[in-house]
Amino acid sequence: MMDLQQLQTRVRALLEERNAVLLAHYYQTQDIQQASDHLGDSLELALQASKTDADIIVFAGVDFMAETAKLVNPEKMVLHPNTRAQCPMASMVDPVALKRIKEKSPDVPVVAYVNTSAAVKAESDICCTSANSVEVVKSLDAERIIFVPDSNLGLYVSRMLPEVDVIPWPGFCHVHQNIKVEDVLSLQELYPAAETLIHPEATPMVLTLADFVGSTRGIAKRVVDSSADEFIIGTEEGLVHHLKGLRPDAEFYVVPPGLCPNMKRITLLDIYKSLESLETPVELDRELIARARRPVDLMLKIKRRA
Repeated sequence: MMDLQQLQTRVRALLEERNAVLLAHYYQTQDIQQASDHLGDSLELALQASKTDADIIVFAGVDFMAETAKLVNPEKMVLHPNTRAQCPMASMVDPVALKRIKEKSPDVPVVAYVNTSAAVKAESDICCTSANSVEVVKSLDAERIIFVPDSNLGLYVSRMLPEVDVIPWPGFCHVHQNIKVEDVLSLQELYPAAETLIHPEATPMVLTLADFVGSTRGIAKRVVDSSADEFIIGTEEGLVHHLKGLRPDAEFYVVPPGLCPNMKRITLLDIYKSLESLETPVELDRELIARARRPVDLMLKIKRRA
């Protein structure tokens, strides 16, 4: 049985041997973050996947993230180390239902959050992440849009762009949906000097309590730029590993529940076994890739906001 350091060393050796790159989301466990080549949010990792020279991409994240890596680099082998790591929000919208909505509103563009399946992306006009959602919608210069599947992020975009009629899909991220006003207020009372930083997937009422609203990378940048030394963090607790590295002098308090069990399904041992056996590769139909890649490519051209 290998200890953690030995396992990390073996993973790094296999990555070099396979000419592979390990991309890890901020919500992964600390040992995976430490072993990764690139750590980031959905937008950063999609950009890294689109330009890597590696032969193999190993994606430590939920299913839609690995699919997106395959879309932007279809000739590469993309490995998803644990296929049970799936995003519940991504499954809250399906292409059949989306097609029906499009038939009723044929002239209304569809903006798909990157947290969607490739099949849903293929039915969309453009994708976005929490980091560039406002900029993506602005780029369309449309009076009305359909936003799938995160209703909270859609409502956030609507507040930032009141001139646009945003039709939100009734989906949500359970981690951010479950952040409660009373829990934020309780932490604010305990730590009155702390800045409150919250992800835009949280509910509108929770966002009103934030000093800053932004994506995971946006939150990280705020921590670096801020003069505060205490922070209340309204997103998945995995981000705090990265934040502590950026600001070892600071204290961080995660608003409960703050845990995504789906992200945490992937273990460092899964990654080792995946590299060893080259399992499990992401397989997508070429026609689907062609259709789903276009909205992702359009997204990657839009600069991030936060």
